[in-house]
Amino acid sequence: MPRSARTTGRWAPWAPFLIGTAILLAIAGYAIVASGGDAADREAAPQSAPVSSDIRAMGEELARRDADDPMALGDTDAPVVLIAYSDYNCPFCGRWVREIQPELMRYVDDGQLRIEWREFPYLSDDSTTAARAAHAAGVQGKFWEFHDTYYGEDEKFEGDALKNELDAIADDIGLDKKRFDEDRESGDAAQAVQRDFDEGMGIGVTGTPAFLVNGQPVMGAQPLPVFTQAIDTALDDAKGEK
Repeated sequence: MPRSARTTGRWAPWAPFLIGTAILLAIAGYAIVASGGDAADREAAPQSAPVSSDIRAMGEELARRDADDPMALGDTDAPVVLIAYSDYNCPFCGRWVREIQPELMRYVDDGQLRIEWREFPYLSDDSTTAARAAHAAGVQGKFWEFHDTYYGEDEKFEGDALKNELDAIADDIGLDKKRFDEDRESGDAAQAVQRDFDEGMGIGVTGTPAFLVNGQPVMGAQPLPVFTQAIDTALDDAKGEK
């Protein structure tokens, strides 16, 4: 059974509210990205939506703010946290990494934004293999090097091609290959990836990429202005609460 069709039995009590919010945003123009559909539809520009205190509370609950998290960028006390749910074999996730993520680094560098990555490998077992490899790279402190290199290829890797790509990336970013191989087959890697996947399923994520900006859902491979608007709105709200 495809992972996207599984249920985890770990629904948070506020999940229906967040799902309802995502649906309303989709109606307003957000394109929900799944494994099929027209690319142009996925980038429909939305109208802005208000960020309620309830949604911000949800986002804060999901934000881990762990100083030792190798899959996070930015200050642990940044006023805005962007949580990204992604699949390594999703082409629209790759596009986001190549085109949008670099443009958001000014917020990270200024201490205004923290990006926390979550693995949501719903497309195939190969996606799970890649996600576990990313975790293994993170054990050696090189998650983001792995992340940027893999997504930078703009290609879907499967089977032997995936194995070869993972070996090549390990060499390129200077990983201890023996440790990398052991870690990506470990129970720790499997549990970490499953934790992220369960979290996404628990709030109603069914496709990638999917994002929360201080709890505000942003669904799909939206253009840069959607993200900057969401971040700027969250920053204004955070200042207003002080």
